[in-house]
Amino acid sequence: MFDQSKVRALVEPILNANHPAKTLREHVLSAGANWADPDSTDLFEISFARIAGIGFRTEDAAEHWIANALTQLSIEQLEALA
Repeated sequence: MFDQSKVRALVEPILNANHPAKTLREHVLSAGANWADPDSTDLFEISFARIAGIGFRTEDAAEHWIANALTQLSIEQLEALA
């Protein structure tokens, strides 16, 4: 079970960023984790805060990560993001 307030605090600035993938990358790196920038069209995976996202581009993987993070929130937490 995820702490919804922590997930919301993590995902809210990413959702509101001009470049969500870049902002997510900054969060991953600031947490001391690794981020390998892709140099091909290989599948890219983001696994951060026990939430994963995949895609063929970093932007796709970030969008998938955000979508998966949002599924961890209650309706009340989701409404608070709007």
